Amino acid sequence: MRILLRLLLPLVTLAALAAGCGVTGKINSNKAPETTLFISGEVDTVNHVVHMHWFGSDVDGSVSGYEIRLLNPAQPSESAWVFTLRADSVMTVVAPQGYTAPVFEVRSVDNEGLRDATPARQDFRFSNQPPTVLLVSRPALTDTTFASVTVTWVAGDIDGNLSRAKYFVWLDGQAASPESTSSLTFTMPSARFFTSGNSYDNGYRKLYVQARDDGGRYGNIDSVTWFVRRPVTGTRARLLILDDVPTSNSSNARFDSLYLNTAARNLPADQYAVMRLQSRVPFRSAMDVQQTFQQFEAVIWYRANETSFSSFLHDYQAGIEGYLDNGGKIFLEGLYLIEGRNATGALSPSFVTDYLDCRGMLSTFVITPAVLDSSSGWGNANNARFLSPVLADSSRQQALAGRTGEPSGSRVFLVKDNSKALLWALPASLIPSAAPDTVPVAVMADRPGNGRVLLTTIPFSTSIPAVGGPAPRLIAKVFGLLGLLEP
Repeated sequence: MRILLRLLLPLVTLAALAAGCGVTGKINSNKAPETTLFISGEVDTVNHVVHMHWFGSDVDGSVSGYEIRLLNPAQPSESAWVFTLRADSVMTVVAPQGYTAPVFEVRSVDNEGLRDATPARQDFRFSNQPPTVLLVSRPALTDTTFASVTVTWVAGDIDGNLSRAKYFVWLDGQAASPESTSSLTFTMPSARFFTSGNSYDNGYRKLYVQARDDGGRYGNIDSVTWFVRRPVTGTRARLLILDDVPTSNSSNARFDSLYLNTAARNLPADQYAVMRLQSRVPFRSAMDVQQTFQQFEAVIWYRANETSFSSFLHDYQAGIEGYLDNGGKIFLEGLYLIEGRNATGALSPSFVTDYLDCRGMLSTFVITPAVLDSSSGWGNANNARFLSPVLADSSRQQALAGRTGEPSGSRVFLVKDNSKALLWALPASLIPSAAPDTVPVAVMADRPGNGRVLLTTIPFSTSIPAVGGPAPRLIAKVFGLLGLLEP
């Protein structure tokens, strides 16, 4: 018993001391934080974008963050709390019908994880005006294209952020599965023009575009109708001939017949097509060029003796490059095809180095007031002579003579491989004299995927005589190099 009392005595003493010092042994519980919410602007019927601010206070600790949520009748499934460290938010409220009445709630979370049991809340009435679209670059009803089209539109939204708008584009009969983009320009993929299986048909097509704003509301629909032609009348599209010589050219018929007669002699009529760029606007983007060309195994594009360069070639070089990058075959003929220093041209110098397998253009004479182009702007001398071992007949080397009085603008290439030079200008054939030796004015380069590009700055269609002479045989050789003479 004495031992037990001796053990209990310190406990009693401690209890007495605790009572005397006023220590009760009770620990205060953590108090929940409080939250305050306010907004920028009017509360009564605001547009669907609103800036909200909030802050929290905690009398016995600190606020570590917030949880927010929007109870929107237009999005009933999205009502979960979301944690954030921010004390404000610009919220875009989904209002696809133009009006919604959501409730925004925010609650503070303190350093011990305790949440405000009475979240701050604000009732809203949001309005959302529809966006608008208007096609500004589009084909005309009288235009004809192959299975590719590029359109551009302008958009407006008086109460939304256009940078967050989305646009839907579709062809007739495809409203349930439109293409979508955030850009104001769109090129319809060629596959979208298929009408039955994987084939194209001739006929008028209609394209539609519609905007959806950042609040989920759709706007008006704008549309355009034009004629779309199938690549060829048969089942195999071997060749597309682009006639880039206007009818105002006095020799237009001669140039056209050279290519069309060669095609008629070597290909079935249902395997090639002709498009005259003077009367149609088939391309509105580089992608139009690429997609159109990809519908054919080979392309011939001729400018003949036109002294101005083609705006289509100049503006849509990337489309030609895309076609070549995907195994396409193309022949380009014309004057001033390559830019030079102080000289205009359709294609940039990078095309020479990147696609023609050349080191660049030849520069051999001094710039003077009379000769401003130091890279490659030579004229053809009268009685100029050009030779082509690549395009030669088996029995003799092919010769090509420049016509007296024909405009000229030769571009001379620094080839890496002489065997890829299609045409050589003999000494004294260029004015001013470019070199004491022969120089190449037409080249050929093979591309990955069995692709090939041929380019000549001495138009074969200007050679003499026009019929039965070198020019028809040269064009036939070009057909062969493009793989068009095989069965």
